Amino acid sequence: MKNRIPAFLIGLLTLVIWIGCSDENPVVNPSDVDNKEKIEKTVLVVLPMNEEMKPQWDYTFLMLSTNIKKAFENQDVEVVIDWEFRDESSEDIDALANEILKRGDEEIYAVIGGLYSSKAKSLASALCRHEMTFFTVATTEELIRSFASSGNLWAMTETDITQCEVLLSKVVNYGGESVALIADSETLYGKTFTDWFGFQAKELGLEVKGIFSYHDSSVEEKSVEAANSQADFVICAPSSIDDLGIIIDTFNSNPSRSRMLVSDMGYGPNILAKLGKKVEGMEGVAVGADPETGFDVSFKTFFGIDAGTSSSQVYDAGMLLCYSAWYQHLHPDCSLKEALRKIVDGRDFNLGSWMGEDMRNVVDALGEGSEPYVRGASGWLDFDSKVYTNVLASVYYNYKVYDGRYIILDYNTADGGNRTDATLAGWNWKASQMQEFDNREGTVRYGQLTSNKALLVASSSGWDNYRHQADILAIYQLLKSNGYDDDDIILIMEDDIAFNGSNPQPGTIRINSAGENIYNDVIVDYQMSELNPEDILDLIAGKTIREGKPSLDGDDGTNLLIFWSGHGNLLTESYMCWGDFSESINGKGMYEALEFRNSQRNYRKVAMFVETCYSGGVMQECLGIPGMLFMTAANPLETSKADIFDNEFGVWLSNRFTSTFIESVTSNPDISLKDLYNRLFLNTVGSHVMLYNNDMFGNIYNNTMREFLVPVN
Repeated sequence: MKNRIPAFLIGLLTLVIWIGCSDENPVVNPSDVDNKEKIEKTVLVVLPMNEEMKPQWDYTFLMLSTNIKKAFENQDVEVVIDWEFRDESSEDIDALANEILKRGDEEIYAVIGGLYSSKAKSLASALCRHEMTFFTVATTEELIRSFASSGNLWAMTETDITQCEVLLSKVVNYGGESVALIADSETLYGKTFTDWFGFQAKELGLEVKGIFSYHDSSVEEKSVEAANSQADFVICAPSSIDDLGIIIDTFNSNPSRSRMLVSDMGYGPNILAKLGKKVEGMEGVAVGADPETGFDVSFKTFFGIDAGTSSSQVYDAGMLLCYSAWYQHLHPDCSLKEALRKIVDGRDFNLGSWMGEDMRNVVDALGEGSEPYVRGASGWLDFDSKVYTNVLASVYYNYKVYDGRYIILDYNTADGGNRTDATLAGWNWKASQMQEFDNREGTVRYGQLTSNKALLVASSSGWDNYRHQADILAIYQLLKSNGYDDDDIILIMEDDIAFNGSNPQPGTIRINSAGENIYNDVIVDYQMSELNPEDILDLIAGKTIREGKPSLDGDDGTNLLIFWSGHGNLLTESYMCWGDFSESINGKGMYEALEFRNSQRNYRKVAMFVETCYSGGVMQECLGIPGMLFMTAANPLETSKADIFDNEFGVWLSNRFTSTFIESVTSNPDISLKDLYNRLFLNTVGSHVMLYNNDMFGNIYNNTMREFLVPVN
């Protein structure tokens, strides 16, 4: 259904605002308005239009339309925007995206919406690849990282990385020392929380009592575990209102010492309407307006209801489109993308905020050739200086439900508004929990290095897991370029992406968009699906697993390099996944394989690098074996992070840990293991790179990567 704001309501609100807020009480002659040249634009608004939330959006755009009219009082031309509403909750989003593309940017100027992450991703995937401008208030990290660099997705809030940080900061402020999380890790919304929770908690000095994902279990079952975790605070990030209701009921029926803090899924009139009295006393955070702008107070005064979460951000998106339409009128050769960048880049002077008089000042200044510093209803509209389209600071309500309504306890930001040059807001965390190592020589004594072997493993398959095989191929080509012979490399990968039906460049695999094809002269020794978890452990142990096929043999002069890229899983313990087997290789199994190799004395040194989620939980079980060093992309409670999303391929091309490893050792093969750890730690954002068993290996300040990368002659 297409809905538009009735003209008589705009006129009524105009009269109310002029009488209530203006000292001059101006009267505009309708004929004067009608004689103005119109810059007419249609903007599609895709937001939930249920009974509880529709008034919030209606009033937001009513206020915006009124203020746009006021903004052009001094001009002979005015921007007129037709807001065309669609119900995000009931629309077939894929069909809607196709309709938008068919109508094209000649008919639809831009799209605003996507309150729900999954719907926003579907819209972004279609629109951004076709150069359609899309403003969203969805906050999932993957959405922003995937599409913001196109310059067509404009994120009006920071990602849920920041929201998770704000929630954990509340725990610190309240004096808490331990935390747990309950979320659904398989939804776009819950994934950001489960990906970042362990990392941020460690950075803030909080003990993690558990990360409880209810994707493969009932919400109630995981809620009981969270309630019994003995954490001081449990962060609750449900993916639906129904999930929130079950979690609250479970906590109420299982007396817990833990105090709940709920994400923005707990804030909104639809929550109160559906869950009623059970949410009384609920506390959490939700993105909102900077109180200094006065937007919330004005909204409540004019309409008698709270503005609600994201209203100010939606307002600002429409306001920026108004300014851009005006800027394009003044500069006809300027595209919408260029106009928006000019608007948000302005720093000449501050002309106020979001109200009609303020907007009029901005419009007049743009008409005179100035570049004003734009402030909106949500606050200062500072965007990332590299890709421009990611707002750098959001304000969060600290809300509580009291007597059946929301009250705001205080307002929070993650960093005091200090972000100025992030590639993507919320993705520039500076880790501080680096391990420290002494500079003493180890007790292990090594003989002469006589040979080198390498085992390269990609433990996943399928197009969506492109990055794992790409990373392993990049390491393969690195070793070949340094002189390794194929006989000394065992390459394990499914080999199903080079000629995959989804590959827009058949026969090509890259780890960055402008990089070389790394699928050249590749010899795959085993397809991943040919082997089971026991096979790969036997291979690591040095056993022969297939007659006539290569094994990872060696002697006491052989250095072994093992690089593993794939998925990990955190259940009661950490696992390295093998294809579809999520409970494949745990610490006990890995230790037994490596200890068997030690008993056979068929190696000199082993350096093993593991790029999986929760990889530290497996490798920390392998301590005490002489001559082996293990470096992992994440600690036992963290996910590792993908890196470099390619819009043409539609997948992540690499992982941050691996891309940093390749860059580091390519530029300096003589890099010490300590310096390599430092580089990986500082550049692998979102997880803590860990180093294990160094005391049984030797001095990592003096040992370098050369003896593993460059084979001896």
